[in-house]
Amino acid sequence: MKKKVLLIRLDKIGDLICTMCVDQVSFLKDCEVQWVIAQGLSFIPENAEPRRQYIELSKTDWRASLNSLRRFLHNFKPDVAVSFQAPWWVSYALWAEGVPVRTGVKSQWHSFLFLNKGLRQKRSQATQHEADYNLDLLLHAFDIDENVLQEKTPILQLNAPENAALLEKHGLNIKKYVVVHPGMAGSALNWPISSYISLIEDITKDTQVVLTGTSGDEPWLKDIKEKFKDHPRVLSLQNRLNPVELFTVLKNAKAVVVPSTGVAHMAASLGTPVLGIYSPLRVQHPRRWAARGKEVHIFVPAVSDMDNVNPDCMKEIQPQDLLKTLSSL
Repeated sequence: MKKKVLLIRLDKIGDLICTMCVDQVSFLKDCEVQWVIAQGLSFIPENAEPRRQYIELSKTDWRASLNSLRRFLHNFKPDVAVSFQAPWWVSYALWAEGVPVRTGVKSQWHSFLFLNKGLRQKRSQATQHEADYNLDLLLHAFDIDENVLQEKTPILQLNAPENAALLEKHGLNIKKYVVVHPGMAGSALNWPISSYISLIEDITKDTQVVLTGTSGDEPWLKDIKEKFKDHPRVLSLQNRLNPVELFTVLKNAKAVVVPSTGVAHMAASLGTPVLGIYSPLRVQHPRRWAARGKEVHIFVPAVSDMDNVNPDCMKEIQPQDLLKTLSSL
């Protein structure tokens, strides 16, 4: 009888991509695996290779989500549950429904009360990648020594639907444009807007630039859009793409220029070259948060103290450095 495994990550896009990859390890191949993810992120497991089985839960309406999770647990009856990141009520549900092995990071109060196989991890020290921390947690749940496993942490592969009509609609030719996605949620230091503008000025001498983002990215896009509003080689697709359409635009780009945000992880998992701009702060460092894929190029300022960083250091990353990489692709 197949062992049933429940993997839980109620977090943002990049976090989920850095977690969902771990279910590709060899020792899970004969298990029945289900995911619990945050509401609104179904486009990730739906377009993953292979497609994952999942349920979505809202973190805002936690009472309704708690009831939904308990019903799911009652029916699925997992043998092992690993909570990579989740609020207290998830840990409570695992305990209340009697899941035999309840694993998670031993940190917050509920992890001591409701989990029976917690693992202490000092992720803030950023000694390895987020995906590696997640694999360590999974190995702990199954009592597997990483030296015995001898497997590298897998990389999530995402697929983008072929959508020639979408590309034609926006006048995009495959591998003939560069996506610039300057926005982010503010969870890390970003490149100055003036640097993005300088880079776009250089790129558009011979290549089309596509700007992407949502309404939340407006603080980063406002000045860039104003600067290039009449430029024939700059196209803004802000708020004009759903997540799956964004996948198609990212997949067919020559490259994607992006700071530390979910789009970097999406593009890398789609196999597109990524030029990632990262903060040197320890908790934001690419050693933990870099996109992972076939061709990822990291740009991060060199600092002597990762715990005390002047935000102005981001200016040290020169547009010419990225342009040189772009020209080699």
